[in-house]
Amino acid sequence: MPTADLVERAVQAFGRRLVADGRSPNTVSAYLRDLRTLARVLILIRPELSLDQVTPAMLDKVLTNPKVTETRGGAPRSAASLHRFKAAVRSFFAWAEEAELVPENPARSVTMRRLPRTLPVFLTETEKRRLLKELRGRSSTLARRDRIIIELFLGTGIRLQELVSMDIDDVDLDAKHLHIRAKGNVPQVKFLKSNLRFLLRRYLAERRKQGTAITALFLSNRGTRISSRQVANRVKFWLAEAGIEKIFGPHGLRHSFATHLYAATSDLLVVKRALGHRDISTTEIYTHLVDGALEEALERL
Repeated sequence: MPTADLVERAVQAFGRRLVADGRSPNTVSAYLRDLRTLARVLILIRPELSLDQVTPAMLDKVLTNPKVTETRGGAPRSAASLHRFKAAVRSFFAWAEEAELVPENPARSVTMRRLPRTLPVFLTETEKRRLLKELRGRSSTLARRDRIIIELFLGTGIRLQELVSMDIDDVDLDAKHLHIRAKGNVPQVKFLKSNLRFLLRRYLAERRKQGTAITALFLSNRGTRISSRQVANRVKFWLAEAGIEKIFGPHGLRHSFATHLYAATSDLLVVKRALGHRDISTTEIYTHLVDGALEEALERL
């Protein structure tokens, strides 16, 4: 079997391991894409190269090759993209060593510097009130659906993919819960506060009149499950309607939820649990966001 085919089989097997480990579909797709780029460059370096012949020096050549360091258009690849590429290479060869496909891990010497964190964009309390006021002033079926979607983002911190994947039966108003499939297809429960339960109860009565042949909680104009892109477009639309010039998508609403929750509680563990983060270090960014808001408030005194 040709070398390229053998490497591709290994990459596919690694992809199955990632799925079994509960990695998100986006992560799996990105890692496999990076590893196929790795394979192409390695074969350019040595056409008949087998996986067990890869050395640390060869990986150094790959990581400095323009096919890795530049985009297809020739622009420099972003630091975050290169960081992910290295993470994919390290994970793949660690697995290959475990699976005895290589005698030892040649990527052990690949170092990864911690990326500087960029502060996410979020709604201030004033902007949040303005957005919700705009939605509450509309009475169309589309506006009512969009209001529920945006209130769920702001009231639970739900992720976009979690929202579009929800079915009618995932809403348990009696238990005050929303059942979701989080990153890695992990089941989680979101608490529904009283105003969200009221809105959902009214929305579900209307939604069930549309029929339940499609189980999705939120439908598009065509009566199919709403897509991530459609939700992002609707969020953008309502931000513009409310006169909010900040440019962000549904994830910005999740950031808004987390920022306001931390401001109200000063408890990172509460925010971590609400967001479903695995590591508290991921949640720590919200302390900086609130500190910045505090500084601005003090300046205005």
